[in-house]
Amino acid sequence: MNAAGPGSPAGLREANRRRVLDAVLAAGEPTQAGIAAATGLAPATVSNIVRQLVDVGSLTATTTVRGGRRVRAVRVVPPAGHVAGIDFGHRHVRVGLARAADTLPRTTAEGVPGPPVPLVAEREADLPDGHGVDDGLDTAAVMLDQALAAAGVDRAELVGVGVGLPAPVDVRTGAVGEPGILPGWVGVDAAHRAGRRLGVPVAVDNDALLGTLAEQAWGALADVRDAVYLKLSDGVGAGLVLDGRPYRGRTGTAGEIGHVVVADDAGGPTGGVGSTVCRCGNRGCLETWASTTTVVGLLEPLLGRPLTIAEVVARARAGHAPSRRVLADTGGHVGRALGGLCSVLTPARVVVGGELAQAGDLLIEPLHAALVRWALPGAAEGVEVVPARLGARAHVLGAVALAGELALGTRG
Repeated sequence: MNAAGPGSPAGLREANRRRVLDAVLAAGEPTQAGIAAATGLAPATVSNIVRQLVDVGSLTATTTVRGGRRVRAVRVVPPAGHVAGIDFGHRHVRVGLARAADTLPRTTAEGVPGPPVPLVAEREADLPDGHGVDDGLDTAAVMLDQALAAAGVDRAELVGVGVGLPAPVDVRTGAVGEPGILPGWVGVDAAHRAGRRLGVPVAVDNDALLGTLAEQAWGALADVRDAVYLKLSDGVGAGLVLDGRPYRGRTGTAGEIGHVVVADDAGGPTGGVGSTVCRCGNRGCLETWASTTTVVGLLEPLLGRPLTIAEVVARARAGHAPSRRVLADTGGHVGRALGGLCSVLTPARVVVGGELAQAGDLLIEPLHAALVRWALPGAAEGVEVVPARLGARAHVLGAVALAGELALGTRG
């Protein structure tokens, strides 16, 4: 078991360091007393954490006078060097390179997010279905070298890499878990394997959680404290934001909404014997009703050829009734699952990302209607459902943000 897992002393120390750093980033140049008030941590604990982060070069602390009193003011030291994000999908890998200093979240005084991280280079490549970890990392390593060369950045300046995977990642062991859509990665300590292959520190997380990080920093989640980021692609997952912080759960695998059981094939009782069997082993999971694979699979027999989601959306907007019906039904299934989630968590906003988000109102309107239908009235009241702002780049931007945490020394 990882000694830094949730609930362990090391895990608690890391969580507290992150709380302190978040408070400094949010306030700009707070006092140590202000950090204690914002985090709820004891002043002595804040003082110790600030001292540790000053020692590793993540913060500066100076004595100044405010309101006629001498206080210790704290600021983040922008990390040096460059960081990279790698987003693995079912059939693709995307690499983004950025200056580490540009990964610090920035928002305007009105709470509107600043511009997305200015990636200095990007690369994308296709991968075969079911690719293994070594093949995926080999392709990513080549693309990373290409991105570094294109940006004129020496490899020695690369200080960290974030990796996003469409699968749960257990923070206790670092292992990629099931059910994921990359079977070749299951059971692998992806951070260790990627770090060994790339020669730099690596942090790994679920791609829906990374989409959440990106939308929090530079997108549609910048101004809300309680929210859900929904990724609808080959896999279906969610990133949860509770009281302003991404929530990973006890094992780091919170948010697997794709494996909430919603319906059976006959429209009968949820989880009935006629339900589609999911790759997780259960019947009638949301992912069997709302993934990109399901959407195109329902329409391809009608048209007699392979389809993309972009084509489905274009046909629906042109008035193709079957395409409109499939997208509306998909939104309804997602809304039903979200209704239960909203009853439990009462988020203020749901942000819809992933490949299916390009359907816009064709998906979101029936999704919102189903959410209201299936949630408790008080929980559903006022919940916004909006498309993600960062589009297909959200997950690689989130991986870059994760790498920025490594560069700041606050991500293990």
